[in-house]
Amino acid sequence: MKICMISKYPPIEGGVSSRTYWLAKALGEHGIEVHIVTNAQEVEEEYMEIISEDDSEYAPSNVYIHSTNEEYNPWHIPFSKSYTERIASLAIEVIKNNSFQIIDSYYMVPYVISGYLAKTICNIPQILRHAGSDMGRLLSSSNYKTLFESVFKKVDKIITYPNEKEEFIKRGIPDSKIHVNNKVSVNLNVFNPKVAPFDLSKYLEKDVRNIPVISYIGKIPYLWESKGIYELLDAISGINEDYLLVFVAGGKGLPKVQQIVKEKDLEKKVIFMKYVPPWKIPAIIKRSLCVVIPEHDFPVAGHISSVPAEVMSVGKCVILSDELYKKGIYKNLVNGKNALIIDPKNIEQFIATIERIIKNPDEAEKIGHEAHKFSEIHENFNEYIEQTIKLYEELINDIS
Repeated sequence: MKICMISKYPPIEGGVSSRTYWLAKALGEHGIEVHIVTNAQEVEEEYMEIISEDDSEYAPSNVYIHSTNEEYNPWHIPFSKSYTERIASLAIEVIKNNSFQIIDSYYMVPYVISGYLAKTICNIPQILRHAGSDMGRLLSSSNYKTLFESVFKKVDKIITYPNEKEEFIKRGIPDSKIHVNNKVSVNLNVFNPKVAPFDLSKYLEKDVRNIPVISYIGKIPYLWESKGIYELLDAISGINEDYLLVFVAGGKGLPKVQQIVKEKDLEKKVIFMKYVPPWKIPAIIKRSLCVVIPEHDFPVAGHISSVPAEVMSVGKCVILSDELYKKGIYKNLVNGKNALIIDPKNIEQFIATIERIIKNPDEAEKIGHEAHKFSEIHENFNEYIEQTIKLYEELINDIS
C-alpha cells in the first residue's frame, strides 16, 4: 500500500506535526510506503524544532519527506507564500510518480485544501483530518466557511472526534462519511518509564543531576495568556526551594515571557530550550520531576492537549489545569492519585502544589507510577493503527 500524507511534519512544532510523525512512522513499520508532502522546511524560526542533519529518526523506515522550498516561489504581485498551490503541485507530482492509492490530509489550511486539489486532478480518494483550531478559529471565519463546507462534502472520509461529529452532521455530511476517532492514542512502546532521561548538561554551567526539574512543553504564541504561563511564573517566584523550570517552548510570545522572567528575578531558575522533535520529547519528560500544563480560558473549545497523555505514559507526574481536566480521557483522572489538578488562577494553590512536589519527590514518583497504570488502561496505539489501515483498505476497495 502507498499513502500520500499531506500535513504538518517536523521541524514544524505542534500536536498535528507530532501526530503525523508518529502515525507515519507506525504505518512504515507495518510495511506501508508513506510519502509526506508538506511545507515543513519553510516554518518560521519561532516554531521550528531543532533537528540535526544526521538524525535518523527524521525519516523512519518506509517514510519519505517532500517539502516545498521558499527558493522556488517566484515573485508575484501581490506576493504570497502560496502554500496551498505549491503543496498541491508538489503532491500531484509525487502522486503521479509513485502511483499512490490514497491521500490522507491533516489540518484544513493549507493541507486539506491542497489535498483536495490533488485528489481532484489525480482522481484518488482523500481523507480529511482536522484539529480543534481549524474547526474553531478558521471555520467560524467568513473567509473560510464556504470553502471548508464545500470540501467537507467532496472528500471521501472525514476523521473527527466525538464532540465534533455534530458539526459535520448539521452541515449535511452523511453519517457514513464520518469516522469518529475517540482519541489519538499514545504509543507506549515509545512513551514509557524505561526511556533514558534527557541530558540537560549542555544547557547549563552547573551539575543539575539532583535538582528537581519542572517542565513546560508547548507553544508560546502571540496570544499566550491562556496558556497559564504568567500564573506559572507567578507561582514559582513564591517558592524558595531549589528547582529548575525548563521551557521547551518558543513562539512570538517568547520575548514577553522572557521579560517577565527577568522582572521576577528568575533567570537563575528558568531555562529556555528551543523546540525538540517529537522523538526527543519522551526523554525530556523522563528528566522532569513533573510537567505542568496550566492552560485556562483557551480560545478553542475543542482543543485537547496530548502532552498530559504523553507525560502519564512515561510515568511522570502531571500538574493539570482544571479546564483540561474536564476534557477527553483526562476527566477520568483522580486528583492526588494519578495527576494533580489545579486552578491556575489560584496562585496560592499553584504554589502549594509545586512546593509539595519539590519537597516530596517520592509522592511525585508515586503519582507518576499510577499515571502510567492509567495509560496502560486507556492507550491502545496498535488499535489506532489497525483501524487506520482498515479505513485505507475500505476506501481503496470502494474506489476500485
